[in-house]
Amino acid sequence: MKLNFKLILIGVSGLLILGIALIFGLKTLVVSIANQRTCEWANIDNIELNAKINIPSIIDSNCKYSEAVNTKKAYFEFNLTDFDTDGYIEINKLKRLKSKHIGVGLLNFNTDSLKFDMLYYKSRKGKKSNSYVLFDKNKGQLWVSIQYLD
Repeated sequence: MKLNFKLILIGVSGLLILGIALIFGLKTLVVSIANQRTCEWANIDNIELNAKINIPSIIDSNCKYSEAVNTKKAYFEFNLTDFDTDGYIEINKLKRLKSKHIGVGLLNFNTDSLKFDMLYYKSRKGKKSNSYVLFDKNKGQLWVSIQYLD
């Protein structure tokens, strides 16, 4: 009887230690992704975590990180065939842009080719980063600028 109790106690303790190790491992992975600056590894996840926006399947993208100003700028293009732009705007809490002057430098941003009544944005100030997101509803294009504060 005592042997069974000891085996059960050792088994439960082992599972508890394994569970704690798994939780800390996942937390470390998420923190590593959130702190990523390059455009290679976990770029979309990093942008989603810092800009608080969902980036669905893309057909084209571009990204640049400037170490001098500690800023990442990215551009994404979505396939509009099966893409609900109104739902995307609502889920990500984007607001309609009211001015041609956005005051933020964005990658591949050409104001001449855009209709301003179809542009939506989101800006966010955080403890570790500030971000600005611009979405063109007609073309399914998304621009993101993230300024890291550390």
